[in-house]
Amino acid sequence: MSPVALRSKSKKVCNECKPHYCQKGSQKGWACPYGINVGEMNENTDCGLCLECTRSCLYNNVSVYSRPIASEVGTRSLSEAFLTIAVFTLAIVYSVLYEGHWPLVRDFVNILDKGNWGLFGIYTLTLFVLSLVVFPGIIYLLSYAGLKFSGATSGRKELFLRSTGVLLPVGMALWIAFVIPMLFVNVTFIIQSLSDPFGWGWDFFGTSNIPWHQFLPRLTPWLQSGIVLSGAYLGLRNLSNTWRHEDIKEKQLFLLALPMGLFILTASVVMIFFFTN
Repeated sequence: MSPVALRSKSKKVCNECKPHYCQKGSQKGWACPYGINVGEMNENTDCGLCLECTRSCLYNNVSVYSRPIASEVGTRSLSEAFLTIAVFTLAIVYSVLYEGHWPLVRDFVNILDKGNWGLFGIYTLTLFVLSLVVFPGIIYLLSYAGLKFSGATSGRKELFLRSTGVLLPVGMALWIAFVIPMLFVNVTFIIQSLSDPFGWGWDFFGTSNIPWHQFLPRLTPWLQSGIVLSGAYLGLRNLSNTWRHEDIKEKQLFLLALPMGLFILTASVVMIFFFTN
């Protein structure tokens, strides 16, 4: 998702480097905590951008580049695919659970006040089924439908892995939309803390005792809607880019991407209605 990418400046320098300082460390920096050789990096998936390799590389051959946000497409394995689906699923479940206006739903996780362990067990089981069965099944069926509509010759597993990747920008956008009201209701406490950072009764800026108020409540649903729409755009863009370099005609590409595209649009519209209700 990151708009920056860490890469080697010269592949030749990396190929001639036998000690692999970026991966194993040197006297100037630690070994890569992710076990990555920068010379072999072609994507951001495994890199946490800690930038330690910019110090440990004795050839000064590591740099940071800008790139379009969320530009990587597809997933490399079933584990990554299921992780991406879980990110998407949990964003929806947490939004409904914590920001919905249904107290009964929150009772399923209220184990501290009410000791609802039975309901919590049902919630946990439901969450696992949604993340590991229901949504993966939906994505697989949508991928299979696209395969049938378009007449493409790609394998089902490959199509599933590529289709799942487009959920990541959508899922991340839903998470950001979920966090916005959580942040805005705490802005007052942040302002109070600036005047009294240690709780010692100070009042540097005269704001330590201001009354609580929600920050820009009328703006919140607009921001959430804009973020969800941005995630939908990035998901649809990646859905197109996933197959853009294959030997597929435009009509065939449209039919191949149509089921997943409709799913992304439907999920985005439903969540926009939820956030703006």
